Amino acid sequence: MNMKDKIIFWMGGDFTHFSLSYYLQKMYDCELYGIVDITNKPKKFFQEQKLVSFNKTWFFHDNIHINKKPDLEYLKYIENKYDLNLWKLAINERIFYRFNKFHNFSSDEILSIIYQECKLFENILDEIKPDYIILNEPPFHHQKLIMELCRARGIKILCLC
Repeated sequence: MNMKDKIIFWMGGDFTHFSLSYYLQKMYDCELYGIVDITNKPKKFFQEQKLVSFNKTWFFHDNIHINKKPDLEYLKYIENKYDLNLWKLAINERIFYRFNKFHNFSSDEILSIIYQECKLFENILDEIKPDYIILNEPPFHHQKLIMELCRARGIKILCLC
């Protein structure tokens, strides 16, 4: 039985990865999945587009809410399972610290966001069991996080920079 490769694309507002997925589907018989990291305004395009036949897409920002209470035991489990230091990711995130003039994130808010990201990414990776992920060199902690989860699971990372 010949299984198709499963590829997750991390897509942002510049449409580079969307365009890549469009051409890849024409040349390669595979299953395409997308994680869309955009705000609400261009979201409609991804919801209504007929150019790329994604098996499933997730809208990253629809899954992250500040008011959730973090599960510290789960975060500890993630750090141990994937050999990660989640605070190291957080402290290097410019949105959480010095460069954000609009909101001062509390420790609980930061942990809440990271908790939800871990849950989302683990659920996606468990459901899809992808062979590849295609994304940019991570400018944000959440892209670095999914990249590290994929690396630990042996998923091949194709990182454009």
